[in-house]
Amino acid sequence: MKIDDGIDKDELEEITGPAKSYARFGALGVQMMAAIVVFLLLGRWLDGKLALKTPWFTVVGVFMGIAGALWFLFKETRKGEN
Repeated sequence: MKIDDGIDKDELEEITGPAKSYARFGALGVQMMAAIVVFLLLGRWLDGKLALKTPWFTVVGVFMGIAGALWFLFKETRKGEN
């Protein structure tokens, strides 16, 4: 099927399909990293405010960031299956 400007729709999808996947998963990786860094910095800030000798909030923040990032990853990758 030809689009108005003469480009074949199937050919266009063949070209842009992989680029869309790379962009989607590249953005997902950046979002995952941002979630981990935000929770890490929040934990460090709380540890500094409370003057703790052991960085418990930093450790908890990192694990919360990882859990949130994995949850988001699972949610986003399941969208394509519906």
